[in-house]
Amino acid sequence: MKKGVSLETIEKWGVFEHRVIGDDETTTDMEASAAMNALDMAGIAPEAIDLIISCTAVSRQVGIPNANALQNKIGAANAAGFDVTMACGSAIPSILVAAQFIAAGLYRYALVTGSSDATTVADPTDPPSFVVLGDGAGAMVVGSGKDERSGILSFDMQSKGEYFDYCGFKVKKPKISAADSQERLYFYIKELEDSYSEFRDYLIESVPNSVNISLSRAGITVDNIDFYIAHQNINTISGMWVKKLGIPPEKTHLTYHKYGNMTSANIFVNLDEALQANRIKKGDIVLFAGQGAGFSVGSIVMKW
Repeated sequence: MKKGVSLETIEKWGVFEHRVIGDDETTTDMEASAAMNALDMAGIAPEAIDLIISCTAVSRQVGIPNANALQNKIGAANAAGFDVTMACGSAIPSILVAAQFIAAGLYRYALVTGSSDATTVADPTDPPSFVVLGDGAGAMVVGSGKDERSGILSFDMQSKGEYFDYCGFKVKKPKISAADSQERLYFYIKELEDSYSEFRDYLIESVPNSVNISLSRAGITVDNIDFYIAHQNINTISGMWVKKLGIPPEKTHLTYHKYGNMTSANIFVNLDEALQANRIKKGDIVLFAGQGAGFSVGSIVMKW
């Protein structure tokens, strides 16, 4: 239990553990490890990768793509690379961009990775960030495949710029400042616990709204979904998405109770764990959904 956070609040949020990046570790180290695992599962050598898309909450260097460091680390000498920086919402557009390159016949295999070292920018005096944020990485290989009936069936992406300043990273003093407090880069979020906040209502309603649009475009209903993979923050928000959509627990895999909010990595890590547990099989209709600061929302309906 962290200072200033009651057990009641922790139980409400549902975050009981999180992982912290090592002192000598970087986001691209974690991405490289996840990438090699994904390549091994796909049976593809690093040299076969044509494109790397990395998404991370905080890049190792401002304006410099993590994807390039990752290319070197895993030996993907033939791959081009770039980053998609949309905070927690990065996974959905990254997957879509990779799929479009593949569908256009421009590339054969794309590697998409997500990572978080958000604990390094967590404000220790601000419980919603210090307790909830966690570190980790995941990866996905996107390819044309042999079955033309599989792949992305529909998607939806939305932006809500009026909430641009409600959540993100900025150079500031800690939330509870002491005389010697220094300004530095911190994560912040406004009004999360205000039950009457329009922003809070948006956080809860926007993902189900996006999902319903994607389902409608695919010509299916939520009852046709075999499995649900989502970005996760805390139970009082991402748990509400599941409830509002009416998705039964056996069709979900959420890990915020042990990893916290791993920002850009959540969807990839949850997908990996679900696959490792054989909870997703070929031909399943899989729903992906995410949300991120800025504010951005997106969803994908995919036939596995």
